[in-house]
Amino acid sequence: MKPFSLLCTLFLVIACSSADVAELNKSTNIRQGEHCGTYLAPQTKDYFNDFISLQLQQVNALKGKITNDNLNELHNALYQFEAHWLALKEERYDACQRYANCTELELQYNNKRVQHPRDWIASSQHLMCQKSSFEYAISRIKMVAFYTDVERLELIRQE
Repeated sequence: MKPFSLLCTLFLVIACSSADVAELNKSTNIRQGEHCGTYLAPQTKDYFNDFISLQLQQVNALKGKITNDNLNELHNALYQFEAHWLALKEERYDACQRYANCTELELQYNNKRVQHPRDWIASSQHLMCQKSSFEYAISRIKMVAFYTDVERLELIRQE
């Protein structure tokens, strides 16, 4: 009978913790929308899209000078670059959301820790969100690296 009561207690604790986290996610989505939401919103000046548009104009200017197969290959490459850029933007948005959630959980934990000092966990408050912070930083670095790589590409015409 004792293992059954321990199992019931464990399920009760898990259910209460899940409800607290679910309630937290409802309240933090409003705050996250202010910062993370700007990543997916249309921007007034999107440098990558401007760059791709300029490259598309240059490719279209080659019409008649190169074969249609080569022209189609260049168009496909530009569309693939744009699709990959959108995937990187979504990855950055997701990483931002995870980091914002973690930061909010950390803030609530620290506030609760001040109210109930004997419930402190022996861990540094700076270690709680290291993974999500790192993922967010990496997602931004991936975007910069991809943009610079695409920007360095040049069309070389061989005759």
